[in-house]
Amino acid sequence: MRIYDSSADFLCRFVVFSKAFLIENNANSHFLESFSYFNSASIPVIYPGNADAKMILEIYLLIQRKLAREGHPYDVEISRSILMTLLYEIQAIYEKQHLIIKGKQTRKQELNVLFQSLIFHHYKEHRSVQYYADALYVSPKHLTETIKEVTGRTAGEWIDDAVILEAKVLLRNHEISIARAAESIHFPDQSSFGKYFKKHTGMSPSDYRAISAH
Repeated sequence: MRIYDSSADFLCRFVVFSKAFLIENNANSHFLESFSYFNSASIPVIYPGNADAKMILEIYLLIQRKLAREGHPYDVEISRSILMTLLYEIQAIYEKQHLIIKGKQTRKQELNVLFQSLIFHHYKEHRSVQYYADALYVSPKHLTETIKEVTGRTAGEWIDDAVILEAKVLLRNHEISIARAAESIHFPDQSSFGKYFKKHTGMSPSDYRAISAH
């Protein structure tokens, strides 16, 4: 984020967190995608009224107080829980304004929204751009070029990212074998899963599992 210009009385507050932090104990690796404003094609701006703005600030300050105290054994878990509350409250405000925001989207942005939604529901079974292009009644070339223009990343990169994120969540669970993880994401065998994972992460599933354990 970069602030290019501001008035003398401008004040902003940031909540910065990693995706891994929020989904660490969540079985759904794509939990964040359930929040509309995290969608790459959204316009993530809200205009809260005084009451909503006050509520958001109060939740923010609560997170700040929890992180500032020392010695509490569950500071991280409590902060994560309060952050979830903040995200849901913002989602409620966003949804109220969504019809206005949706009306401002271009056709290319709308295609991206549909594409992202399809990935969210079908990434485990389908990894080819062709499948998503067929489902959206466009050519793979048009889909790839449009998604690249809107998001800066190709359609294939978005698909791979969804699959790899799910794979990492499965591999961090040591009760699930690597073979079972491969089967869960519909790879024909553990070998093809290993090659795919190494191609996109630079390490084998077993190496990633060993590193993530520390």
